[in-house]
Amino acid sequence: MINYAFIYRITYSYLVRWWTPKHMRQSLWLTFVGVLVQPIATLWRAFIGYRRDKNYQLTITPQKCYLEQLLRNRWDSTLRRIYIDDGIDKPPFYLYQTAENKPVFINPVTPVKWLYTTAENFDLVDDFVVYVPMDVVFDESEMRSLLNVYKLAGTKFTIQRY
Repeated sequence: MINYAFIYRITYSYLVRWWTPKHMRQSLWLTFVGVLVQPIATLWRAFIGYRRDKNYQLTITPQKCYLEQLLRNRWDSTLRRIYIDDGIDKPPFYLYQTAENKPVFINPVTPVKWLYTTAENFDLVDDFVVYVPMDVVFDESEMRSLLNVYKLAGTKFTIQRY
């Protein structure tokens, strides 16, 4: 595999000296041409920064480890405590419908169970939960929008502090 990274390494001061004819290589002339080339060099540095950012964005996938890396690099780069865990599945507690004419038995000895229908349960299930430490300062809307860009389409998540 050929590494094409060297294509993007351009030193404009070297190119100015190299492309200037030998008999015109005086200090004043090289400085003048260097000033003319400066806007192109500035645009080139901006392009290289843009390319570096886009290459980083292309490495992020919807996998859990890459989403964690993205969040840790953005908000917790030193201690790297932000992590993602699977969502809490809340299975519906089935009760008979009135049309079935069956008795409803709820044992008063057992702890209270919340009753969810299938439609309600669909809204309660999160595919993953992002756990953020209490001392990490972040904007929740910014984190949500960043995760919405990179997460798998159709997945739900919540952000919890710990």
